[in-house]
Amino acid sequence: MSLGIRYMLLSIVSFSLMHLCVKTIPDIPVVQTIFLRSIFSIVFCYIAIKQAKVSVWGNNKTFLILRGLVGMFSLICFFYSIQMLPLGTAVTIGNLVPFFTLFLAFLFLKEKIPYIKWLFFGISFAGVLLMKGLDKELPTLGIILGLCAAFFTATAHFVVRKLRDTDDTSVIMFYFPFITIPCMLPFIFTEWKTPDAREWLFLLFIGITTHVGQLFLTKAYKHEEVKNISYVYYLGIVLSFIYGITFFGEFISLKSSVGLGLVILGMILNVFV
Repeated sequence: MSLGIRYMLLSIVSFSLMHLCVKTIPDIPVVQTIFLRSIFSIVFCYIAIKQAKVSVWGNNKTFLILRGLVGMFSLICFFYSIQMLPLGTAVTIGNLVPFFTLFLAFLFLKEKIPYIKWLFFGISFAGVLLMKGLDKELPTLGIILGLCAAFFTATAHFVVRKLRDTDDTSVIMFYFPFITIPCMLPFIFTEWKTPDAREWLFLLFIGITTHVGQLFLTKAYKHEEVKNISYVYYLGIVLSFIYGITFFGEFISLKSSVGLGLVILGMILNVFV
């Protein structure tokens, strides 16, 4: 197992624990959760930058700012989808990232994507549509936000790949909270809810697991090609269903399972065919 894949495994486990924590504190506004998570992250990123003895502002500033923006949009969409959908469903839709990555490579890098890959994408996307069509209890907005989260996450990964040869890992990570904090600040004054001791504990753990996940994700893409580590995403899906059943009693309905099955089938075919 390559170093890049090991980093991605650690990243997925960390992010799955973060998803669990977000689901556990539904009374805390999403913007507040993201703001506090970013405060935690920017401190650790700044310390890492000082230890690395590199410029906090980085080199490729345009792509660094873009990394911060798309990362912020991804987190907002995904956190809201987690609150609206069963955890396993939200994570499954959010993990359509590899397909959007292929689309971006086709669009911006002019890479030739085999027709069979588009077919697999169609199978997964049809699964999303079927899932909503069969299960009227699933909110449309939650599904749309999940798809948007996948698209923005793929864009963030795409940008990280562009930055790996120009900027230090700590600088790439720094721009995420650096952009997010001022964008979230205006909403904090209108949506703030004072957490209790239990909620503070989960918010702290969200900060830790997100930072660890981002760290290993960035390292993974600096050491390995995107196509070689995409399959690791499916560990996150498995963990999300385990958490959903164990902690929230979220048993997926038969109607939803048909669509989810197509989504996962398309993902698996994309990796192994």
